[in-house]
Amino acid sequence: MIKQVSVLVGAGSIGQAIIRRISAGKHIVLADYSIENAKRAAKTLEDAGFECSTIKCDLGSKADILKLVEFSTRKGEVTNVVNAAGVSPSQAPVAEILRVDLFGTSVLLEEFGKVIGAKRRIGNNSRG
Repeated sequence: MIKQVSVLVGAGSIGQAIIRRISAGKHIVLADYSIENAKRAAKTLEDAGFECSTIKCDLGSKADILKLVEFSTRKGEVTNVVNAAGVSPSQAPVAEILRVDLFGTSVLLEEFGKVIGAKRRIGNNSRG
């Protein structure tokens, strides 16, 4: 049986709370700009009984997002994607906010939209 995968981009406390609620029995991929943050979150979730993998990902980088999609689909069938990443005006200038929060989020949704639940869609399309 193919393992179901939940992906969390932005491994802070809000993202962790969401991913806990929707990922029972699933493999969790934790992606964060800081691999140290992702690893800390993985330890917390693993201590609670979850199976996790970590990857460094800059949400504002299409190349990083494509690596995340490929990494996640190697773990199994992606069924959930939670985007809890982003920057605020107190953290970054406008150009960085647009690169991460607008561009990055749109690329993330577009690329995961191509693969999320793909195995189920293939099965549904074959029923004629």
